[in-house]
Amino acid sequence: MTALSEAGDAAIPDRSFSRANAGALTLALSLSFATLALTLLLRGPFPVDETRYLTVAWEMWTSGDKILLHLNGEPYSHKPPLLFWLINLAWRVTGPQEWSARLMPALFLPLSVFATYRLGRDLAGPALGARAALVLAGFTAYAALASSVMFDAMLTTASVTALIGLLRAGRRQAGGWTIFGLSVAIGLLAKGPVMLVQVLPAALLAPLWVEGMTDWRRWYLALLGTVLLAALPVLGWAVAAAGAGGGEFAGTLLWRQTAGRMVEAFAHRRPFWFYLPLLPALLFPWWCVSGFWNGAALASLWRERAWRLPVIMSAATLLIMSAISSKQLHYLLPALPAAALILARLISTAPRRMEFGPALAVLVAGVAMLASALLAPRYPQLLPPLAVGPGLLLVALALPVWAQRRHAWRAGAGATAALLLAGFLQAWLGGLPAFDLTPLLARIDATRSIAVVGIYEGEIGYLARLTQPVDLPGEAELPAWRAAHSDGQILARFHAGEAPVAELPSFEQPFMKQRLGLWSAAPAR
Repeated sequence: MTALSEAGDAAIPDRSFSRANAGALTLALSLSFATLALTLLLRGPFPVDETRYLTVAWEMWTSGDKILLHLNGEPYSHKPPLLFWLINLAWRVTGPQEWSARLMPALFLPLSVFATYRLGRDLAGPALGARAALVLAGFTAYAALASSVMFDAMLTTASVTALIGLLRAGRRQAGGWTIFGLSVAIGLLAKGPVMLVQVLPAALLAPLWVEGMTDWRRWYLALLGTVLLAALPVLGWAVAAAGAGGGEFAGTLLWRQTAGRMVEAFAHRRPFWFYLPLLPALLFPWWCVSGFWNGAALASLWRERAWRLPVIMSAATLLIMSAISSKQLHYLLPALPAAALILARLISTAPRRMEFGPALAVLVAGVAMLASALLAPRYPQLLPPLAVGPGLLLVALALPVWAQRRHAWRAGAGATAALLLAGFLQAWLGGLPAFDLTPLLARIDATRSIAVVGIYEGEIGYLARLTQPVDLPGEAELPAWRAAHSDGQILARFHAGEAPVAELPSFEQPFMKQRLGLWSAAPAR
């Protein structure tokens, strides 16, 4: 009986690290590193988030300013500096290469998987930890999003290690508060005060999950002191950046970016229930495994005090993030390691059954991708021009996933591996033209003046290696700009039929739900 071949072992096995446990952990790390490699090899950075953050890192590189962040030459207040520091650190070794910039945040995918193993090991032993790591690596949405140039994998890693510290502090083990404090400091530098949303509920509700503690006054004083010390690095950076950026920027950085998102979002404002219909996408493919529906094991979780820790962390994150005005799917990623621990236990204690669900999910996804590719020429307004090959490959990969139907862990991980491979191949073959700026970049001359009409979010700053900010004239100011920059280029994002320039563009391509057009500044004769 092995950790990969059996779904009916005990939920809390012995503490020895067997070859079966090593196999589960090896598979988890292999899947995460394979996702990382596929990301770097088969797709470029997606607009607008990844391209924006690469541009902020690029402007840090070209300006040499490591404190005040910039986007298109203007102070940028939306995120703390850790991601951009790490990218610039990599560039000190490789030069400003795209692969090294994208590698730095993507490395937090396997790091978070290993940290989840360590938390599971501390909570319930190495077998449970290895399986939880495999569940996390096998979440399709997590694997795809955590390998991006974004902040959520860093925040997830910091949140998991903070829980490790809390668990050790609750057991009165040496170094617990130190691990917690360092993790909180990293999380705050990675994504700001949202780090506290991930870890404070578990820390504040410690009487529910810590056993044998009597001096709670000491616990809360230690928590307060640790959080205050952990906040010093990000506060020091924020004060320095606010001083460099001026009074208006200081107000935006120190108040509006947090309070604005929580109370009345200026971006991504969603209703309270927004995350509920997205949970199946976040937890896929493990709800295709029969053990996911192990209601008896789920009901027993709260009866074991230590297991209340992941329950509190995942439930509190979902509730608090639902109450916050600004919502995006990837905001919930830091809760997935706690969910992975719970699911690993549910699947481990479920009776063994044939697992047809993962293979069926792969087959359905393959048929859907193949059908979309075949129907795209007839319905170009509804479907992107997908390649047929990835859909065929996904249909074929349903067979090896079906061959693992006796092994819940391998079947679930195999489903994610198949979907990621097909998805990345689709991107590589040009099946996502609305997110591919390569054709546009081939036509942009970085030595000429560039004006962007309408919204600009740094899409081309790094990719075109611009060394000067682009100009941002309004439509009324555009004629004057063209007269002053006859050798320049004009770029605009617009809806079909609403181009801001009268002439036909020299180049046009789809861009997300809009169009991108490129014009010469010289008026047509």
